[in-house]
Amino acid sequence: MTAPDDLVAPLPAGATVPSDPSEADALRSAAGLLADGIADLGVADGGRDLDLPGGFVEIADLPVPAGDAELHQPPPMDGSASARRPMIDAMLDECAQANQDGQHHAGAAQAELVLADPFITPAQEARARKLLSGHRLRLGEFEASVRHGLLALEYLTASGDLIGQSKVHCTLALAFHETALEEPALSHVLGALAAARASGSRTAEFWALSRSSMVHQALGDADRSIELGRQALDLADTLDDPEAAFAARNNLGDSYLEIAHAQRAKGEDASVAMHDGIAIIRAAIALAVAERHAFDETIARTNLVGLLIERGEYAEARRQAGRSKTIAITNGYRNLAVNNDAQLAEVARAEGRVDQACAMMEAQVADPSVAEDAALKVKLHRALYQMHQAAGRFDRALDHHEQLHVLMLGLTRQTAGLQSRMLINSLEIEQARHEAQRSQLEAEMQRIRAEELDQQAHSDPLTRLPNRRALDRQLPEMMSSARERSEPLCAVMVDMDHFKQVNDEYGHAAGDRVLTTMATILGNTTRDTDLAVRVGGEEFLLVLGNTTIDQAVQICERLLGEVRNHPWGVVTTGLHCTASVGVALLKPGESVSRWLGRADAALYEAKASGRNRVELAASRA
Repeated sequence: MTAPDDLVAPLPAGATVPSDPSEADALRSAAGLLADGIADLGVADGGRDLDLPGGFVEIADLPVPAGDAELHQPPPMDGSASARRPMIDAMLDECAQANQDGQHHAGAAQAELVLADPFITPAQEARARKLLSGHRLRLGEFEASVRHGLLALEYLTASGDLIGQSKVHCTLALAFHETALEEPALSHVLGALAAARASGSRTAEFWALSRSSMVHQALGDADRSIELGRQALDLADTLDDPEAAFAARNNLGDSYLEIAHAQRAKGEDASVAMHDGIAIIRAAIALAVAERHAFDETIARTNLVGLLIERGEYAEARRQAGRSKTIAITNGYRNLAVNNDAQLAEVARAEGRVDQACAMMEAQVADPSVAEDAALKVKLHRALYQMHQAAGRFDRALDHHEQLHVLMLGLTRQTAGLQSRMLINSLEIEQARHEAQRSQLEAEMQRIRAEELDQQAHSDPLTRLPNRRALDRQLPEMMSSARERSEPLCAVMVDMDHFKQVNDEYGHAAGDRVLTTMATILGNTTRDTDLAVRVGGEEFLLVLGNTTIDQAVQICERLLGEVRNHPWGVVTTGLHCTASVGVALLKPGESVSRWLGRADAALYEAKASGRNRVELAASRA
């Protein structure tokens, strides 16, 4: 019997449900086979008893105080999201505390209330689902646990919360493990380990190792289970965490118990496993006693009884079972007390007191409190069938065998159906995630395409400079900003000298290369806050932000020098180019057309004055 972990509530396929299509196909196939096979299920012959690893007993054993004390009701709804969200955080804190107190019914109800709140944030929703996944796990509602855990994991993965991911992976590993779906469980413990180690949290790594040990045990890899359990124990001893120290020892002791049981069933020597298991379980009991943790002590003593029975120390087993039952009854752990009664009956059977053992087990089978514990009833009916058969009471043996058959068939169908639904739910969530990702990618592609089309519509195809359409969109904004900030704004008209002669003498291809080279020179001359536009033909416009007329003249002189000194012969042999420039400073209240008209007039004056020069239009009306 493994100890409860504190990861389940404080939180968080294969690692986050299979993202690999082949893995998803495998799960889909498994789910289909499970669903198809339910109608043909029969009693397993010689297989496991369907009291799943860790058992339904483990889940039911968790303490539920009488009435499962209710949490505070949420305050009335406030219309303000900013006022409501701190209240949601407070409710989530109570939900987490409910896990610490074992109040899983109340904690689950609180989480459901939070999820129904219209003002919940994505982060709060993820936390609520993380907590709800843990509460549903402890209530034995594995399907709901997986559903909420996977949804929480989506947000935690997207937000990069590694510790949260590790915790939810541990919860999911337990949920899949409890329904004998060990492959998804293994995938999640691997995800938990990877996230824990990436986060650097030794506590998270401990719980991941502990859960990994448990899953490997269920897979029949005893050596690996013990190895991982030892690693978890070594790590727990470096932490100042009594719960981790207890869980490491108790869970490792539980692994030794399973190994000893399997070895004895095969007729092998189990003395080493029993010796090591008893020693480590006694250490776990000592820790629980020191911490005054009655529930942990009851679980550990129950595991100790199992080892003592395997070892043949029946008197000590009876004493420990009695002590465990007393603690369970005192603290209201009804299911644990019932389990202790079953152990006491098993001790009587092992000691040869068959009639007494039969009477004790018959009383338990008739106890209404056992009705919900199908796994325990299977164990009791099997033991009664075997004992009555050995004693020659064949009618009684047949009666228990028939009841055993009905129970096992029901458990098989229930488990198979649950497994199928859990796998299908996992696939549906994974498919929804892929659909969301595809929608996001399609939206991103549409956005990029729209940007490309917009850029094409506002760019000159030859020079890649903005075109007149871009000028019409950007220039009013630049003028408005300059006026609001009282900053100077200059327009510079640039025209290549004798460009028609270049086309006529060297060809239009050479002319195009001249224009693209000129665009590069202009780009190198201007700043990010400036605007360089191809107006048409060989004519360009520069708009220089926060630039005085004197600064604009200096910039233009450097520009003309760049044009004159450029190695145009690279474009075509014998080519030499110059340019002429007209500059105009924007006047208060001046229109775009008048401002650019003055710059254009200054350009033509530069042409008329001999070209390859800068002409100012600042004084023109």
